[in-house]
Amino acid sequence: MNKLRLFLIALCALPLLSKAVETDPAGFVTVDLAGNSDSYVYIPFKRSAEFVGTAASLSANGTYDAGEPFTDGNSNQIWDNGETFTDTSNVIALTGTPGLTVNQFVYVSGTQPKRYYVFLKSGTRVGMYYSVVSNAATSLTVDTAGDDLTTAINSTTALEVIPYDTLGSIFPAGAGVNPSSSHSIAVRQTEILIPNNTSAGIDLASPVSYYYFSGVTGAGPGWRKAGVSAVLANDDVLMPDTFFVVRHNIATATSLTFTGTVQMSQLATPLGTIANSVDQDNAVALPFATELTLSQLKLFESGAFAGSSSHSIALRQDQVLVWDNSVLGKNKASGTSYYYFTGASGLGPGWRKSGVTGTIANDDVVIGPNKGIVIRKKSTGAPVTAMWSVKPPYVP
Repeated sequence: MNKLRLFLIALCALPLLSKAVETDPAGFVTVDLAGNSDSYVYIPFKRSAEFVGTAASLSANGTYDAGEPFTDGNSNQIWDNGETFTDTSNVIALTGTPGLTVNQFVYVSGTQPKRYYVFLKSGTRVGMYYSVVSNAATSLTVDTAGDDLTTAINSTTALEVIPYDTLGSIFPAGAGVNPSSSHSIAVRQTEILIPNNTSAGIDLASPVSYYYFSGVTGAGPGWRKAGVSAVLANDDVLMPDTFFVVRHNIATATSLTFTGTVQMSQLATPLGTIANSVDQDNAVALPFATELTLSQLKLFESGAFAGSSSHSIALRQDQVLVWDNSVLGKNKASGTSYYYFTGASGLGPGWRKSGVTGTIANDDVVIGPNKGIVIRKKSTGAPVTAMWSVKPPYVP
């Protein structure tokens, strides 16, 4: 069974925190990863912000930026000069004189290994994050990922610029995994599987996997993306609001230590369906430095989770599917599912574990270093998206 070893600097003194405190507490978590098994893992911390400031305004810049919709005339999945694009409002002007170096937040292979996101700490999109595309001395251009920020960014919107975690930052030099001395799939020791959050449906197979190559041929030791063995993938991003799966293909267990800054702000992430009348799995995580119960998730209260007026499986709406790493095996089905009962019969409204209608399950732990979840949204006539917002339970 995975064991939790948790150390949080200053969290025990949270009641003493005041506005004079300028830095968030830091800490570490160590989790155990079983051999010959899949372990569901999320990053419980964030990296330290490299810029903290306030927005002044939002505008479009008249040029194509990565992430903006475009007409792909030659079907190469890359915007080419002359192709029609939609110029979105994605340039965040900053107040004061931030003194940024032009494109200091832009990834450059071999010289600038970090990719960054803007995290909104206030406003109508508080808790959301958006990848940085470029920056000027006094502004940040972001990929809105289809979101509309026109009402979210104003002269009071506080923000941070934070580096994404990567394979290299979480597993430096292959720490925490079993390295592979060959690129062959047959002898791959450990794989990192990235969940599929872009295809419609449920029980989706991972579209991307990685392994740590310990050999010296080609580009030498480092992370590789399956099928692209010639290219180092150390700088590939691990998203903060979803889990990944560590699959050990041999009996040797490992442990993985996370270090970083404790999330002290509200978070938000979209939940929804992608295709008409198709149930949708949302592989999610909350980078909080604590275990979380169903009631602490605030899923139903946020309006992003549809409750069920009946205990009938046939009439069940949204569900929380839970994977427990203490259950060994690969390609495991979820061990437990939950739904929120909205009816007045029996014990009345509250969380229920599937098959246990007579017990309130509000206090069941569903997220932690040993547990991961998928939110399964019930199909609707047309795709819908709702915002799930939640504050860390250790924040007053």
